[in-house]
Amino acid sequence: MKNLFFLFLILINLPLSAQSLFENAVKGTAKQSQFMEDKTYELNGFMRGVFFGGKIPETEKAEMKSGYGEAALKFRVRKQSFGDGFAEIRFRRGTEFGESVSEVNLREAYVNTYAGRFDLRIGHQIVVWGRADGFNPTNNITPQNMLVRSPDEDDRREGNFLIRSFYNLHPIRLELLWVPVYTASVLPTQLIPLPQGITLGPMIMPTSDLENGSLALKLELALASLDGSVSYFRGFNPMPGITASIQGQDLLVNPRPYRVQVIGADASTVLGPLGVRGEFAYRRPEGKFETEFHIPNPDLQYILGLEKSWGEISLIAQYIGRKVLEFTELEPPQSVMELMNHEIASKNRMIASQQHEISHAISVRPAWTLLHETLHIEFMGFYNFTTEETLFRPKLSYDITDALKGTLGGEIYAGPNETLFGTIDEALSSLFIELKVSF
Repeated sequence: MKNLFFLFLILINLPLSAQSLFENAVKGTAKQSQFMEDKTYELNGFMRGVFFGGKIPETEKAEMKSGYGEAALKFRVRKQSFGDGFAEIRFRRGTEFGESVSEVNLREAYVNTYAGRFDLRIGHQIVVWGRADGFNPTNNITPQNMLVRSPDEDDRREGNFLIRSFYNLHPIRLELLWVPVYTASVLPTQLIPLPQGITLGPMIMPTSDLENGSLALKLELALASLDGSVSYFRGFNPMPGITASIQGQDLLVNPRPYRVQVIGADASTVLGPLGVRGEFAYRRPEGKFETEFHIPNPDLQYILGLEKSWGEISLIAQYIGRKVLEFTELEPPQSVMELMNHEIASKNRMIASQQHEISHAISVRPAWTLLHETLHIEFMGFYNFTTEETLFRPKLSYDITDALKGTLGGEIYAGPNETLFGTIDEALSSLFIELKVSF
């Protein structure tokens, strides 16, 4: 903590030449533009205040779900053509889920080196795979945090230490990843009610042995008319399940990751006035999913999307499907122990979206830009026809000045009680407001 604070002091007290670079960059002269290309570092970031408000569960009263102030610094260093480095650090203070929050988060910090066709990146990174909008079954490298309260959906993405390499042979690029130490996604497990006699414990983490690392490989094709890739992942899924063990008279429930192999593919192209994108993944967990409740069944996930623009209006619409392989219905419990096992198995199927053998869903994202591109209206909607789960995320942003922006929006979950969205709806559904200044 002290070291990170010391780094912050260094960054805000950069030499006057750095301040001069920033001030002149704002002027945007042709001479300065050339100078900016030659400089060896960049410093930018933002400051924002955010408020989330919603309903107190099981009451008709409102509460503050989250409120905080946050400052972010992004720092990039270049060393001619041999490589560069990037770091983003965030400082946040406020209240979340009724508790005081004061944290320093090193979101990313990595170094690149370039040698001909070969690129190498080492450090704490956020990796995003897939071309579908918001739902990416091939994206299994770094974790996500479902409980993050932010108007920016990308803030749910978390980093992890990994080694990432590329071999560039245009129009083909080969990417190889190694994640030596596992980091789990943050699940809303504390929001899921458990029957009496069942308590939630800490996550059961795999050891730091190198054999528990994850490997991923992707072959990407980039053409003028088609972008696509095929990929393979083998390692611990960032999205864990939950397992149970008897402790005294109670059943102790612990989040527990599992190994999985994922073969995936994605592509995007243009057909006349329409943009077309698709993504597919076959997931095969390792282990006895029939008897180990935290391990989901193998499944197939597939997404097909269309994109169209009409001037200032755009629309992305997607079909999202899933087929669970070797699916069996849960048997009704016949005893107290069977009841507990039934509850754990049911909750795992809910988290893994495997409550039904086949499920069908759609997502839509219309957007509209007005007032000389200063007013931005966006709406993201998701509906699962099989589970009847719904997510609405409207957002309106206005550029008050070039660097100052205000945002209003909401995030509304809904669904039957036995579904994930129906379980977390009152705890996470909220309206939000943000003021943000960038530099």
